[in-house]
Amino acid sequence: MHRYDLLTLELFIAVVEEQSIAAAGERAHIAASAISRRISELEAMLGTELFIRHSKGIELTEAGTVLLHHARTIRGSVSLMEAELRDFASGLRGLIRVAANKSAIMESLPMELAGFLALHPLIRIDLEEGISPSIVQLVASNGADIGIFGGNVPAPGLHIVPYRQDELIAVLPLGHPLADRSSIAFADLLAHDFVCLETGSSIETLCRRAASDLGGEVRIRVRVGSFEGQLRFIESGLGIGIVPRQVFDGQLRRVNLVALALEDPWRIRPLNIVVRDTATLSLPARRLVGYLERPSPNETASCPTGASPRGAPSLVSVPTPAPPKGGRRIERGAGRAAGRNRDGSQNAVREDMG
Repeated sequence: MHRYDLLTLELFIAVVEEQSIAAAGERAHIAASAISRRISELEAMLGTELFIRHSKGIELTEAGTVLLHHARTIRGSVSLMEAELRDFASGLRGLIRVAANKSAIMESLPMELAGFLALHPLIRIDLEEGISPSIVQLVASNGADIGIFGGNVPAPGLHIVPYRQDELIAVLPLGHPLADRSSIAFADLLAHDFVCLETGSSIETLCRRAASDLGGEVRIRVRVGSFEGQLRFIESGLGIGIVPRQVFDGQLRRVNLVALALEDPWRIRPLNIVVRDTATLSLPARRLVGYLERPSPNETASCPTGASPRGAPSLVSVPTPAPPKGGRRIERGAGRAAGRNRDGSQNAVREDMG
């Protein structure tokens, strides 16, 4: 390949298209003698003639026709390469490595990434799920470009950008002794077994710290790897748990669970974006950080059972008594979702909007 240069091939194409070395020189702003010399050197290297020269002009030989096909293919490939590389330079193309915790992945991040990729169809995202401490470590060690993690986890030496905030709630199995409350203090939960996520997760860290401040500890009975698993074990009566409000109100809501608002101020948890250094961040990654910084219309819109993060606790999800025999009880009110217990009786999710 090193024996061929792109300029000579381009001049060869120009000679063919103009049917004249002189016209090709005018088109390329190169002396006709220089083009003639390049063509002769190319023929000598190939060991065959490319043109038949006569008084009326030039005519391609069979070898020249083959070279023309390949030269045009090479020119097209080079043009495509240049266009794609320009896309990289302008931030329109590239790969962004994102690491995010479970809360972000279960809440607004998927919809936001879909919106970003719709605007930038040539950008690809490699998303890795993890717990907040491992996400910070990934970014610090250049294993990820962008991290999204619980803001209560330290990230020394890294650049932090506020992302979203979520509200943590207490989730209990139906029939639990505390299920009849409208809200609850975390201190009142410490006498009961917990179902928690992996060791070191942002929520577990918050709960352990809060328990320590109260002079107690979290009694962990079961550990699981996902919110889905956590809610299933709680539903089975193996403990209680602390879960983001949006996760419970989303696809994972189950009819045999009770959700209570926490009264503790740390129930409002920030989620942050972390990068190593904005100056060295790739342009596509910078575009994504800027996109994620914008206020999300979905941050509270899909949380009908939760309080505003700035308001007082107002979330309550409790069962209703079974309807009397021979009749059906109908409750009226905003934001109520009904379901059936395992014995067939009705239960409903009631909201007290404060």
